[in-house]
Amino acid sequence: MLQSRTRRSIVSERFYSGGRDGQVTVRDGIGAASKRPLPPHAVLFKHGEKGPTRIGDGSGSAEIALTLLADALGDEARAMAMHETFSRRVVALFPERWTISRTRVLSYLSLIEFERRTGTTSDR
Repeated sequence: MLQSRTRRSIVSERFYSGGRDGQVTVRDGIGAASKRPLPPHAVLFKHGEKGPTRIGDGSGSAEIALTLLADALGDEARAMAMHETFSRRVVALFPERWTISRTRVLSYLSLIEFERRTGTTSDR
């Protein structure tokens, strides 16, 4: 029973991956799961028309953070409120090629929000 429950939760997990070009790909499940590009939230995040953004410049990391949070949360207002801190604390640390699960995105976000509520961080 535990094994089937664990397998079911792994299969339903969502994974995000990307590279320095700023493109984010989303994959639902494991193995032969559906894989598709995740459109950036350019409507929410406007920083100019420079073409593809790169991790390492402030706007590229922030746009990736906003794209990840908007999809993972399904709440664009909350994503907008948290993307700058998430960009600095999480996305800025991504290597050249990266993968992160939706569960991990939500865990980092929960930690950031907890720290804000309790005043245990300088990020405001």
